[in-house]
Amino acid sequence: MKNSIFVFLLFWVFTLQVKATEYLVESKTEFESVITKVNPGDIIIWKEGNYSDIKIDFSPLNNGTSKLPITFRAQKPGKVIFSGNSQLFIGGNFLVVEGLSFQGNCTLDTNQNVIDFKSKGKKINSEANHCRLTNCAIINYSSTEESDKKNYFVNLVGTYNEVNNCTFEGKLNAGPTLVIEYKQESGYVPGSDVAPSSFHHIHHNYFGYRTFSSNGGEQIRVGTSTTSFTHGFNLIEYNYFEDERIEAEIISNKSWDNIYRFNTFIGNDGAMVIRHGQKCFVYGNYFDGKSGRNKSGGIRIINPNNTVFNNFLENIEGGKGNSKFPISIMDGLVDSSLNGYYPADNAIVAYNTVLNSYGPAIKLGVVNKDVKTPKVAPKNVFIIGNTIINSIGDNDSPYELTDLNATFTIKDNIFTNGKTSEPGFSLIKLKQIPFSNKKNEVKTKVDPSVLDEINQRLSIHNIKLSDSEITKFNPNWIVKKKDVGVSWIKNN
Repeated sequence: MKNSIFVFLLFWVFTLQVKATEYLVESKTEFESVITKVNPGDIIIWKEGNYSDIKIDFSPLNNGTSKLPITFRAQKPGKVIFSGNSQLFIGGNFLVVEGLSFQGNCTLDTNQNVIDFKSKGKKINSEANHCRLTNCAIINYSSTEESDKKNYFVNLVGTYNEVNNCTFEGKLNAGPTLVIEYKQESGYVPGSDVAPSSFHHIHHNYFGYRTFSSNGGEQIRVGTSTTSFTHGFNLIEYNYFEDERIEAEIISNKSWDNIYRFNTFIGNDGAMVIRHGQKCFVYGNYFDGKSGRNKSGGIRIINPNNTVFNNFLENIEGGKGNSKFPISIMDGLVDSSLNGYYPADNAIVAYNTVLNSYGPAIKLGVVNKDVKTPKVAPKNVFIIGNTIINSIGDNDSPYELTDLNATFTIKDNIFTNGKTSEPGFSLIKLKQIPFSNKKNEVKTKVDPSVLDEINQRLSIHNIKLSDSEITKFNPNWIVKKKDVGVSWIKNN
């Protein structure tokens, strides 16, 4: 009996210790008072309303834990709205931010990011780790017209952070929408691989309309040329990208070992670009380039050892006078600088489908015409098992080699039309096929050695795919707009 009472008392004491405390605040002063006393599991709730010129530093003295994070959320999702030069800083471990909104004319100065995953003003151990931004929105929080003032909507610093079910749209000023930055310790040598991996997870977000007429207007940039040899291990999946204009890159990869899968791209002017970095994967993504602006691209591959397979691309318009193609495999530059172009050696381009797009559907040896440095052709490229349906335009070829110095293996590809037969492609008679038309499903020849090589490359991520996951596009991978972004805005 005594033992039972003792156990009960211990349980009661433990329950008191872990019981969450909720704090309701409506000013920066109140928030800063609360932030000094919150403990794991506690919740800070910001009262519903509109607030201008508020800079919030969510860097509690105590960290949360994996099971008991410290949460900062809106009293009602979407009803706490910050404007003017408001910012949010997130610093610490196991923190969650939920339900906030930044909207309206933004008066932030250059390099002042809207949401920074690091503490305000702290120089040591200020980054966020295992933190999460969820169900938040940044909408039209930009200057009222295009501006050279540079900032990011979200700057991801630290490790193992997550951004999910957020909505980002209406950015008109310089700087990408969301950036992953790698930590550079004192004395960091540009181009070294010693910056820590970040392991961030970005998923189920909506990236809507944005435009900027100069370079640097992409939706996501992962790394920089300076840190482009960093092994990032970031996962970007199940996001929806729509109506990004003018900028040539929707996503700009600039580091190693990242995965881009199951994302949907609708009516954008740019492409998914492996700009720098090696050993990245682009698979299971869906692209519909139809916009009427004739600028859409598909996937552009630069740098060695990257793998692109089983993506579905349709209505890519950029080949109509804009030198953007569904799949581009680029030349490099001799003695390239870090911010230059390395050749796409050892690229695998396999089992992709290109439908109703301006040809050539796959172009090997693409050069940047603005760069005068001597070029170097990619070596040991594999173009295998791709399907090109109804290639259109003046050049309706499924494939074009533009650098005769390239070395490659091309086989088992098929296409439905073309002026001339291409080596490695078989011409078949087939009309446009909907996903659901099982009877007309194109069957490509499968090379077991290619499947093994793809899985061998993926093994660094502890991923092993079945044969069908590599070779057959699943329409269920296409993200529906209603399933991404914040819960309090209806996406149709």
